[in-house]
Amino acid sequence: MQKYHLEFILHVQDVKIAAIKSSLSEFSEDFNICESPDSNEKSRNFKISINTEEPTTIFDICAQFGRIRSIKIDEPS
Repeated sequence: MQKYHLEFILHVQDVKIAAIKSSLSEFSEDFNICESPDSNEKSRNFKISINTEEPTTIFDICAQFGRIRSIKIDEPS
């Protein structure tokens, strides 16, 4: 099965980066999460870049934490 490359912003309230990482690690070993500079005291934005065979599952998991924005999907060629 081919892997998709996903990039998106996850906007969350009171969620720690470790919780997001542990949820995603089950579905991909190849991902990066970093905090966006426009985060503030009450909410945080994480830029997520991940390679996965199951993009829908990744979006379902992340939607449980917060709002997904600025989605970019590169399909396998």
